Amino acid sequence: MSSPRLVLYGHFGVGNLGNDSTLEAMLYNIRKYQPSANVICVCTGPQVVTQRYGIDTLPIDIAEDRNIRQQPSGVLRKAIRVTTRIIDEINFWLKRIRWFRSIDQFLVVGTGALDDMAVIHPWNAPYDLFKWCHAAKLGGAKVVFLSVGAGPIENRISRALMLNALRVANYRSYRDLESQEYLRNVGFETLGDSLYPDLVFSLPEKAAPYSHVNVAKPQVVGLGVINYYGWRHDTSSGEPIYQGYLAKLKHFVQWLLAQGYAVRLLSGDSTDQRPVDELLEFISTEGQAGWQSYIFVEPIADLEDLLEQIAKTDIVVASRFHNLLCALMLGRPVVSIGYHSKNDALLTEMGLQAYCQHIENFDVDRLIQQFQLLSSELPLASHRIQQKCDQNRELLEEQYRRIFLAESEPEHVPPTTILAGLKE
Repeated sequence: MSSPRLVLYGHFGVGNLGNDSTLEAMLYNIRKYQPSANVICVCTGPQVVTQRYGIDTLPIDIAEDRNIRQQPSGVLRKAIRVTTRIIDEINFWLKRIRWFRSIDQFLVVGTGALDDMAVIHPWNAPYDLFKWCHAAKLGGAKVVFLSVGAGPIENRISRALMLNALRVANYRSYRDLESQEYLRNVGFETLGDSLYPDLVFSLPEKAAPYSHVNVAKPQVVGLGVINYYGWRHDTSSGEPIYQGYLAKLKHFVQWLLAQGYAVRLLSGDSTDQRPVDELLEFISTEGQAGWQSYIFVEPIADLEDLLEQIAKTDIVVASRFHNLLCALMLGRPVVSIGYHSKNDALLTEMGLQAYCQHIENFDVDRLIQQFQLLSSELPLASHRIQQKCDQNRELLEEQYRRIFLAESEPEHVPPTTILAGLKE
């Protein structure tokens, strides 16, 4: 019997630790359930992924092979680029459909695969998802969307492309009820689809060793920062949004240090260095004497670094989804200053729905109250989190068996209620 050939798809290898941690979880479980599988990753940063994980890769964007984007500007150059792109698109469809005839499964691996945050044009990420899914389907590979996040998709063309890609899938699962409900609200039929937790919950336990918070009061606060300019990530029009967010963070950090807490700054993407630098500068120039000794920053280059930093905290306040998720996996209670409803969905699942605010309008006084309330019940909250993490791990093991071992879903657990039961 020949070894299965699997193609993984996602925006990996570009500095987003959340996305890369999803890929790590997927690779670990492929080795666990399909140890003989041949794996190829179609991703945004193929060189990084090959170097880091030792697997074969292909670039998502076919322009990367020709370095089209690096060619000089000008009318003639533009015409050459357009013509070359058209030829490359034709070659893609002819070549990849044939190539997929030898592939068993094409898996869209978790993450927020179905939203258009920071997407400039529909023919970028939305079209890429569309064409890879359709080429896989036409080539005879099974198309699988595995614990993906969905919505919002604000651009109508982007929405049409992404939903069309989703429609050709042989199997679809979503990481929360909100994603499924979003799709229903935009007219996509989800009957028969499944709900399973975020794939990061299936990382090996040794990678994210759970530990109870034993202190009655937190001593070290992990503060996860983000370089946020609004949904479209427009650094010009979104600068006032960023400045408003940073001003509130400064106020909160001031309060933490004045109360005697130590603060450890956490990032989740290579783009987050700006708020880290500006917070450090603020404490250096405007903070009280001695405060600099209680604010810590260490390089975070990969998931291992992030987990090590979170392990040195007692409680985490963060914006990035996977900063929160990794903190929960380590047993750390969290407060979310989120830019997306996925944060709220995650905390609701963990019984922490009272500890959410939106990044664009959060109130510092309320944040302090939320922090104090959660701090007053650290050991209890940590114990509840452990129970939920254990349940999520078991559910994901069930999903991997369905995908890789062709086991059917338990008849007594309807697909639409798998996660709903965790909220009771």
